Amino acid sequence: MPDPSNPLSLPSDLPFGLPDFARITPAHLEEALREGMAAQRAEWEAIATDPHEPTVENTVVAVDESGRLLERAQSVAWTMLASVGGPELERLQETFAPLLAEHAGAFTLDARLYRRYLALAAREDLDAETAWAVERQVRAFERLGVGLDDADQAALRRIDAQLASAQADMDTRITRQLRATGLEGDDPDGLDGLDAAGAERARQAGAARGHAWFIPCRNFTTQLDQAVLTHPETRRALLARSEERGNGEDPGTDTRATVLRLVGLRAERARLLGFADHASVVMDGETVPGPEAARELLLRVGRAAASTVDEDAADLARLAADDADGDGLQAADWPYYENLLRRERLGVDAEALRPYLQLDRVIEDGVFWAAGRLYGITMTRRPELRGWSPDARVWEVRDADGSALGLFVGDWFARPGKQGGAWMNEVVAPAGEGTGPEGGRTLPVIANNANFARPAPGQPTLLTWDEVITCFHEFGHALHGFFSATRYREDAGTNVPRDFVEMPSQLNEMWAYHPEVLGRFARHVDTGEALPEQWRAALEDSASFGQGFQTLEFVQAALIDHAWHRLAPQEIPTGPRGVRAFEDRVLAEAGLAHPLVPPRYRSTYFAHAFAGGYDAGYYSYMWAEVLVAELEQWFRGPAARGEDGGLNRQAGETLRRELLSRGNSRDPLASFRAVCGHDADPASILIRRGLRGPSVR
Repeated sequence: MPDPSNPLSLPSDLPFGLPDFARITPAHLEEALREGMAAQRAEWEAIATDPHEPTVENTVVAVDESGRLLERAQSVAWTMLASVGGPELERLQETFAPLLAEHAGAFTLDARLYRRYLALAAREDLDAETAWAVERQVRAFERLGVGLDDADQAALRRIDAQLASAQADMDTRITRQLRATGLEGDDPDGLDGLDAAGAERARQAGAARGHAWFIPCRNFTTQLDQAVLTHPETRRALLARSEERGNGEDPGTDTRATVLRLVGLRAERARLLGFADHASVVMDGETVPGPEAARELLLRVGRAAASTVDEDAADLARLAADDADGDGLQAADWPYYENLLRRERLGVDAEALRPYLQLDRVIEDGVFWAAGRLYGITMTRRPELRGWSPDARVWEVRDADGSALGLFVGDWFARPGKQGGAWMNEVVAPAGEGTGPEGGRTLPVIANNANFARPAPGQPTLLTWDEVITCFHEFGHALHGFFSATRYREDAGTNVPRDFVEMPSQLNEMWAYHPEVLGRFARHVDTGEALPEQWRAALEDSASFGQGFQTLEFVQAALIDHAWHRLAPQEIPTGPRGVRAFEDRVLAEAGLAHPLVPPRYRSTYFAHAFAGGYDAGYYSYMWAEVLVAELEQWFRGPAARGEDGGLNRQAGETLRRELLSRGNSRDPLASFRAVCGHDADPASILIRRGLRGPSVR
């Protein structure tokens, strides 16, 4: 065990086990990670050598309860790496990534443990939840190489360690890109179109770099500022900087060789495990039946989106032709003219909306209020509790009967060192019934992170509509964790297949558009005046506005991810220049390359696919949306009470009981069917997005 003075040596005595971040150093993390791996190895060894016949208690429960120290250390380490960052934590990640991969393999390659689970799988007296857990674990052992001979297992361990190191390197380089990439300029007119706060942030960032201004790039390709920047040359230069990230201009952020290394290692690993390709390995445990089904979904939706883009392009080209400052429609101009078209058609101006979208009100009166209306929960600020940064605010979550559900931490602002994008993570993971030495059901501490721009001192934080949707989305993940009620830790909360995990979060987005919810949070920051009625209706209509572009950029990125991970080792490009060429060929062969729509991510900054987590799985956001489309119709139809659109406790309790609380304690699609009453129809996503292409029936 680690030194007792290490704050990670035992569960924190702060409420709900909130880690005492003020006391935790990288040295504490290193010690706890090493000791945690050793302790869990000893626990696994004791299970594997137990002379008694395998039982649920001495095998399934014992494995599930193992590794408490390591779980604490990993959760805190990942939280601090993602939300704080810095060289010390990056070095820690680079050191421990291969060690943790080796540690995981010590379990999945242990034939003694596999035989114990096999013996349990043959029994007919297991309860349904345990039988499902045992069946999945047996499949995981077999998928991950337990049947390989000693030489092949050694090769697999080598590959896994190299993969972990390469993914850590990719993660570090992408974080460096976010610190460095953006557009600098010295002509003050280049900022025309930005609001006063945005222009001031750009000037301050520029001054630190010796320029009049600097506009940083966010993690995706098309930049939000392109929608408002007036001068075409600024928009185009900004997009060009975004797309060129990782392509070799700076050796410290060049990721092309790492991409090729990762693809090669994954292909080699798949072949060793007896699979055709890495996508087949990944999807063996997902809810979509296999790579071809995922590709078919992407192509069907992508072709409909491309047809819609072509129709929309004619309207945008008209606006571009009427613009005295423009010289025709290019890819960088799409967001700008789409914003003008939205204003023309719907009467909604994105910048005019911002004073009605103040962060605190969105969270308290929107996100939290909707969850309370659906599920009966309450959120109470705990200002005396602190997280890993002064930005991190803490709430206590309680159920309708007053019982505790855990702590919620919100950390919404961008800062140096923080990873890009938005995410949910479990600082303290939810757990099952708990029969181990620490006992009891562990209530979670769950964080939502984003990278919203920090306002000037004393000024409120005003969001875009997309950022409002981000708040609802990430809290949907949090609810999935808070409502967990499974027997086993491994099945709790968001521990579901990757192509199911995004469903609760995307579903929660629907409440941002609900008239009653919108009426509570969308109020003018200065006057408290409600959003004008015509804008409310227009916002609802805007849910499907611009979906051609948004859908196609997503599908392009998902196809790139998919194609990389269908390659055999001999098919992988041999040099860095082959990365962009491969992307272009994939999109051209799919018929989805488009001069006005760049992919949402290029490979060189595609963290989902190459920094771990969603490799061969980026399609899952779209499959999850198929499920969401069906569930939205359930809310608005059978679950509705009068004209409430499903915003009622009965509907919320049904979703919570049958789906959100279940985690992976049964087939997730069975949980979906328990709510909807039928299987999902992939065509539903086309209708939901309002796509007008030939694939719509």
